[in-house]
Amino acid sequence: MLTRSRPVARGAAMPASRLAIAAAEPVGATSTLPEKLIWASVLFNLLLCFIDSNLVTLSPFPVMAVEAAILGAALLVPLALHSRSPGRMDFLLILLLASWLLLSILRQSVDPKLFRDIAIMPIFVLLGLASRGVTLHRRLFWLHMTVFVFALWEAISVQSFVSVLSIGDYFEHTRRFSNDDWWVDSGLYLSAVRPESRFLFPGLPLHRLSSVFLEPVSLGNYVMIATIWLAGFWRRIPSGMRVVAVLANLFLLVGSDSRMASLTCLVLVLAIPLGRLLPSYIAVLTAPIVIGLMFLADVGLGLQAGTDDFGGRIAHSVDVFRAMEVQHYAGLAVDLLRPAEDAGFAYVIMSQSLLVALIVWGSLLLRRLVTPEGRYVHLAVAIYVSMNLTVSWSLFSIKTAALLWFLLGRAIREDREATVDAAADLPRSGTGVELSGGRLAGSIKRVAQ
Repeated sequence: MLTRSRPVARGAAMPASRLAIAAAEPVGATSTLPEKLIWASVLFNLLLCFIDSNLVTLSPFPVMAVEAAILGAALLVPLALHSRSPGRMDFLLILLLASWLLLSILRQSVDPKLFRDIAIMPIFVLLGLASRGVTLHRRLFWLHMTVFVFALWEAISVQSFVSVLSIGDYFEHTRRFSNDDWWVDSGLYLSAVRPESRFLFPGLPLHRLSSVFLEPVSLGNYVMIATIWLAGFWRRIPSGMRVVAVLANLFLLVGSDSRMASLTCLVLVLAIPLGRLLPSYIAVLTAPIVIGLMFLADVGLGLQAGTDDFGGRIAHSVDVFRAMEVQHYAGLAVDLLRPAEDAGFAYVIMSQSLLVALIVWGSLLLRRLVTPEGRYVHLAVAIYVSMNLTVSWSLFSIKTAALLWFLLGRAIREDREATVDAAADLPRSGTGVELSGGRLAGSIKRVAQ
């Protein structure tokens, strides 16, 4: 797995660079509020489902209100905990708001969801940048085990699981879905049972698990994000928890029976060495490469849209691209948004415009990174996003998106701290630090190891 930046031994003096960073932080900067907001993002639908199933019937309003409260808190907490000058994520958020307002005027249509879908990215990156809790990865481990325990319960006794969490009724009440269209007889989400046999271990007598997410697609997305966490922050996770977390993630992967998660997790594992070998900017090239491969596969393999498999969905995504015109790339026409529900790249471009989509992509992933961990996490996030958008727009669900962008923000912060530590290790000349030649690069390399 990847190496980590140099830790500060317990009882040892903190490096001057870390003291300077700590001095700039307000009192309470080590609050666990950021991690608690991640827990809330992952689990709030589970809690609301329990309330709807056992206490009182809910409407869509409580779901929207809770999500809005989480997003608002995620935006405000960094302001309270993180003393810093405004950075690119702050300016990106302002740009996204201005762009949404302008496009809404030009379209003569106001849809807050289009702003929410894209704003969730910088909001949770900022939350990750504000996170300084030393118990972060321990808390993420217990969140991971919570997901595992609920999945195990569902696998062992789906009847008792559904009796406590009436998933069908919850989505009917809060999403206005019809039970006849979206649920199987057991009360699970329709995609919990494939029309054909399972993808992983076809003989296994197990439906596609949902766990705390209430539907299998989000569980598959979570497994991919958990793989990024395990590979990118391996040495920061307490040693006694690592193997358990990996085994739990393998169980969740098999339980979700996700084709996309299986392929993406394989790519994420194979990409681990690339954190050392590839330059920082390689992450931004992922989306263009994946889009090119989509068109190549569609033409070369003669894929046909309409089939409920990976090839059929790629063909559908390519068909939506071919149907788009100049006004769609400019974000001025939204008539193809509904067909683009399973064509993530086209959905992002039409909802935001091609120009804004490019700015968002570059702002999130194009930066100079000095640690293998930072480079890997950026590359892994780019791989996950690019592969997810080929056949889906589930990327925007707060249940999994909050954790993904939070981890990216945390990786950025840890990379910056490693840079400061490396600069502090250099010999001093007069009153300044010698930054010439290869000394800074060599010192950074030692810190990263």
